[in-house]
Amino acid sequence: MRLALLMSAAALLALSACGPAQTKTDVARSGSTVSVGTADLGGPFTLVDETGATVTEAALLGKPSLVYFGFTYCPDVCPTALQKLGVAQEAMGDAADDVQFIMVSVDPERDTPEQLAQYVTNNGFPTGLRGFTGTVEQVEQAKKAWKVYAQKAPMDDSEMDYTVDHQDLVFMTGRDGKYVAFFPNRSTPTEIAGRVRNYLATGQ
Repeated sequence: MRLALLMSAAALLALSACGPAQTKTDVARSGSTVSVGTADLGGPFTLVDETGATVTEAALLGKPSLVYFGFTYCPDVCPTALQKLGVAQEAMGDAADDVQFIMVSVDPERDTPEQLAQYVTNNGFPTGLRGFTGTVEQVEQAKKAWKVYAQKAPMDDSEMDYTVDHQDLVFMTGRDGKYVAFFPNRSTPTEIAGRVRNYLATGQ
C-alpha cells in the first residue's frame, strides 16, 4: 500500500510538458530516490529497437536496466533526464558495463527506428543507450504495462503540431527484468549510480 501511494504521488508530480515554452509548473517537486518493496509494474510488450529489430520484455533480462519513457522531439525534459543518466553511467565506473540504458518512445508516430538511431547517440547520453518504439498500439501496451502517463498536447505558435505530456521518471529493473525502483526527476546521478551499484552488489 505504501509503495502504491508513493508511486501515485510521484506519477502526479512528475508530469512534464515537453514544449519550447512550458506554461505549466515545473516538473516534479518530489524528493530523492524511491525504492521500497515491489510493485505491479512491467509485463509483456512487443516493440522494435533503433535497428528495426523486434524486442520484447526479454530485452530486460540478464542485466539491470534503467528505462526512461520519452521522445526525440522533446526539447528539454527528456534530454536533461538522459544526460543525467549519462553522468550516472560515468559515476558507476566499471560497474556500468553490467547495466543497460533504454528509452521507450511515447511518440511512435514520429519516432521511427531511424529517428531513434540518430537520437540515442547524442552527446552526453549514456553510451550504448537503446531506443524502443513501435506502432501506436504497441507503445500503448508498453505504457499500460508500466502504468506510464503520456498524452498528446497541441502546440500553439510552434513549428511542431503537438508535443507529448509525460511522466519524468526513470524505472530500474533487475536481472530478472522485474521492477526494482524508480527515480523521480530530482534524483541525482550520484543517487542513481549508488542504487545501481548496491543492486549489483546485493541483488536487491
